[in-house]
Amino acid sequence: MSIDLLDKFQGTLISVAIGDTLGCPFQGKLRKDIYSYFKDFREFINEYKDVFKTYTDDTQLTLHTAKALIQGNGFNTNNFISEYVRWLDDPPIGPGYGCISSIRKLKYGVSWKEAASNSGGNGTVMRIAPIGLFYSQDLKGLKTTAIKSSIITHSHPAASAGAIVIARAIAYLINKSPETGFSKDELFEVMISSISGSQEDIWEEFIEILYKLKENLNIPIEAGLIKFSQAGVKSPYFIEQFLGQAFVHPYTISTVICSLFIFLNTLSSYEDCIFKLATAGGDSDTVGAIGGSLAGAYFGLKNIPDELTKLVKNYKKILRISEELYYKFEKRY
Repeated sequence: MSIDLLDKFQGTLISVAIGDTLGCPFQGKLRKDIYSYFKDFREFINEYKDVFKTYTDDTQLTLHTAKALIQGNGFNTNNFISEYVRWLDDPPIGPGYGCISSIRKLKYGVSWKEAASNSGGNGTVMRIAPIGLFYSQDLKGLKTTAIKSSIITHSHPAASAGAIVIARAIAYLINKSPETGFSKDELFEVMISSISGSQEDIWEEFIEILYKLKENLNIPIEAGLIKFSQAGVKSPYFIEQFLGQAFVHPYTISTVICSLFIFLNTLSSYEDCIFKLATAGGDSDTVGAIGGSLAGAYFGLKNIPDELTKLVKNYKKILRISEELYYKFEKRY
């Protein structure tokens, strides 16, 4: 069965925006509180469309990443810095401290090596989808570019590791389809191998947590989110008041693990998958964006309901940028 890669490129980027848009109103809320608002999420969306009027910085920076790749026909540090600085004029919607503090410094001429925040937050993995797509035929380039793009704003090794893992997962999933499925064991193998052999202790810890996730895929969604919502988070950043509750921490490892957990448990339906991602609790918009990139890469645009695509503001622009990225990819490879 042939894969329509244009469909996958468009599906991936619009799905980032869908997950981000659906998760935005629930950011900072416990999962149990989110589910107190509705009995049927689809009906809730239809009745309260105005609640879902925007995406956040996750989608904004994903689009700026895509534009930088288009301009440079691949990674170019100056293009990336220029696009991230342009984001300041969008203006940023709900930005994380690590990203915006670093990019403000870049705007005023501070070198990226000095501007980058020592943050392990999820601000680089949330924008990584275009790199996973563009470098899907060049896995060495994918890893190098994921790191280079990450350290522009986040010098912490956890941020780079998360970016690599999700970019590699996207590169794997765009060659699979719901009609044929894929091996979860194989996906874990490619993700783990992408960050293996490093001297970074955090990368090794990440691998251990990925193995733990693999062993716990069959537990209920709520239980899994409680188990992994603060995976890898250390004091003083661990939030005691959310212990034993589904509230996904904005640390890279915990966000990536929770996004993977939900995605791998809801492979039968795009709609069910994106709804569960966006209502994860805690950093719901970013779980929606990261998990949305995985779901979009797997299901493709053709399996995403039109009403969800059209719910996203500027959806035609996102589809156009996705198309431009695909044609640059096609010409290069």
